[in-house]
Amino acid sequence: MKSKGKTVVVDPTESGESTRAVKLSVNVSADVGWRLRKVAFEERLSESSIVEIALEQLFARTTESTVGKFLREHGASLRRGGA
Repeated sequence: MKSKGKTVVVDPTESGESTRAVKLSVNVSADVGWRLRKVAFEERLSESSIVEIALEQLFARTTESTVGKFLREHGASLRRGGA
């Protein structure tokens, strides 16, 4: 959602929207993508369930602010339209 040129993140549980799923499209390095597909194939799991559970576990262990700091320290940044 955009508000006066800025993107606003809204928790769907607070806005009354359906919370079954949110579709994401992400780019990952070839190595990460290959490892994800390998685990999914060998363990007979969906790629999306692996990503979802990994992210749930990451967010359950610490605050969003700490996650952001950790990710920036490991090279994460905005990939489109910003610094």
